[in-house]
Amino acid sequence: MFRSRDDKGLCVMDPNLELARERAAVAHQILIKFKEIGLSEDHDEDLARLCTDLADLWSSQNSYNQLLMEFLENETRDWKFIAEHLTDIKSHIDHISWHIRSVKDPIERMAVECYEASKND
Repeated sequence: MFRSRDDKGLCVMDPNLELARERAAVAHQILIKFKEIGLSEDHDEDLARLCTDLADLWSSQNSYNQLLMEFLENETRDWKFIAEHLTDIKSHIDHISWHIRSVKDPIERMAVECYEASKND
Protein backbone atom coordinates (compact mmCIF):
# COMPACT_ATOMS: atom_id res chain seq x y z
CA MET A 1 0.00 0.00 0.00
CA PHE A 2 1.08 3.53 -0.51
CA ARG A 3 -0.32 6.83 0.62
CA SER A 4 -1.89 9.47 -1.58
CA ARG A 5 -4.36 12.31 -1.14
CA ASP A 6 -7.85 12.49 -2.59
CA ASP A 7 -9.36 15.67 -4.10
CA LYS A 8 -10.33 16.84 -0.59
CA GLY A 9 -6.78 16.41 0.66
CA LEU A 10 -7.64 13.35 2.76
CA CYS A 11 -5.17 10.51 3.02
CA VAL A 12 -6.09 7.35 1.12
CA MET A 13 -4.25 4.07 0.82
CA ASP A 14 -3.81 2.70 -2.68
CA PRO A 15 -2.68 -0.84 -3.46
CA ASN A 16 0.98 -1.11 -4.33
CA LEU A 17 1.00 -3.95 -6.84
CA GLU A 18 4.75 -3.74 -7.37
CA LEU A 19 5.40 -4.24 -3.65
CA ALA A 20 2.97 -7.18 -3.64
CA ARG A 21 4.89 -8.75 -6.53
CA GLU A 22 8.19 -8.19 -4.75
CA ARG A 23 6.83 -9.72 -1.53
CA ALA A 24 5.60 -12.77 -3.45
CA ALA A 25 9.00 -13.07 -5.15
CA VAL A 26 10.78 -12.98 -1.78
CA ALA A 27 8.44 -15.67 -0.39
CA HIS A 28 9.10 -17.77 -3.49
CA GLN A 29 12.88 -17.33 -3.13
CA ILE A 30 12.68 -18.60 0.45
CA LEU A 31 10.63 -21.60 -0.68
CA ILE A 32 13.06 -22.40 -3.49
CA LYS A 33 16.04 -22.11 -1.13
CA PHE A 34 14.62 -24.77 1.19
CA LYS A 35 13.42 -27.05 -1.59
CA GLU A 36 16.79 -26.88 -3.35
CA ILE A 37 18.59 -28.00 -0.20
CA GLY A 38 16.22 -30.96 0.04
CA LEU A 39 13.76 -30.09 2.79
CA SER A 40 11.20 -32.86 3.00
CA GLU A 41 7.50 -32.31 2.39
CA ASP A 42 6.93 -33.16 6.07
CA HIS A 43 7.82 -29.54 6.79
CA ASP A 44 5.66 -27.88 4.14
CA GLU A 45 3.24 -26.37 6.67
CA ASP A 46 6.05 -24.69 8.62
CA LEU A 47 7.73 -23.71 5.37
CA ALA A 48 4.57 -22.03 4.08
CA ARG A 49 4.27 -19.95 7.27
CA LEU A 50 7.98 -19.17 7.22
CA CYS A 51 7.88 -17.97 3.61
CA THR A 52 4.79 -15.85 4.14
CA ASP A 53 5.88 -14.33 7.44
CA LEU A 54 9.46 -13.57 6.41
CA ALA A 55 8.35 -12.01 3.13
CA ASP A 56 5.69 -9.94 4.89
CA LEU A 57 8.22 -8.81 7.49
CA TRP A 58 10.59 -7.78 4.69
CA SER A 59 7.80 -5.89 2.91
CA SER A 60 6.43 -4.30 6.07
CA GLN A 61 9.80 -3.01 7.19
CA ASN A 62 10.25 -1.39 3.78
CA SER A 63 6.84 0.30 4.08
CA TYR A 64 7.52 1.26 7.69
CA ASN A 65 10.86 2.84 6.73
CA GLN A 66 9.19 4.78 3.93
CA LEU A 67 6.44 6.07 6.24
CA LEU A 68 8.88 7.03 8.94
CA MET A 69 11.14 8.90 6.53
CA GLU A 70 8.14 10.68 4.99
CA PHE A 71 7.05 11.69 8.48
CA LEU A 72 10.51 12.95 9.44
CA GLU A 73 11.20 14.75 6.18
CA ASN A 74 7.85 16.53 6.01
CA GLU A 75 8.09 19.97 7.57
CA THR A 76 4.36 20.40 8.12
CA ARG A 77 2.96 21.49 11.43
CA ASP A 78 -0.43 20.05 10.50
CA TRP A 79 -1.59 17.98 13.47
CA LYS A 80 -3.93 15.91 11.30
CA PHE A 81 -1.05 14.94 8.99
CA ILE A 82 1.03 13.96 12.02
CA ALA A 83 -1.84 11.97 13.53
CA GLU A 84 -2.43 10.12 10.25
CA HIS A 85 1.24 9.24 9.95
CA LEU A 86 1.45 8.04 13.54
CA THR A 87 -1.66 5.92 12.98
CA ASP A 88 -0.16 4.45 9.80
CA ILE A 89 3.12 3.76 11.58
CA LYS A 90 1.27 2.02 14.41
CA SER A 91 -0.61 -0.08 11.88
CA HIS A 92 2.67 -1.21 10.34
CA ILE A 93 4.11 -1.96 13.77
CA ASP A 94 1.01 -4.03 14.62
CA HIS A 95 1.36 -5.91 11.33
CA ILE A 96 5.06 -6.55 11.97
CA SER A 97 4.29 -7.71 15.53
CA TRP A 98 1.70 -10.18 14.26
CA HIS A 99 4.19 -11.71 11.82
CA ILE A 100 6.91 -11.84 14.46
CA ARG A 101 4.61 -13.84 16.74
CA SER A 102 3.48 -16.03 13.85
CA VAL A 103 6.99 -16.88 12.62
CA LYS A 104 8.60 -17.73 15.98
CA ASP A 105 7.52 -21.38 16.19
CA PRO A 106 8.06 -22.36 12.55
CA ILE A 107 11.44 -20.61 12.35
CA GLU A 108 12.60 -22.43 15.49
CA ARG A 109 11.37 -25.81 14.17
CA MET A 110 13.01 -25.15 10.81
CA ALA A 111 16.30 -24.20 12.49
CA VAL A 112 16.22 -27.38 14.57
CA GLU A 113 15.55 -29.39 11.40
CA CYS A 114 18.50 -27.70 9.70
CA TYR A 115 20.79 -28.44 12.67
CA GLU A 116 19.67 -32.06 12.60
CA ALA A 117 20.28 -32.29 8.87
CA SER A 118 23.77 -30.77 9.34
CA LYS A 119 24.71 -33.69 11.59
CA ASN A 120 24.24 -36.02 8.62
CA ASP A 121 26.67 -34.09 6.40
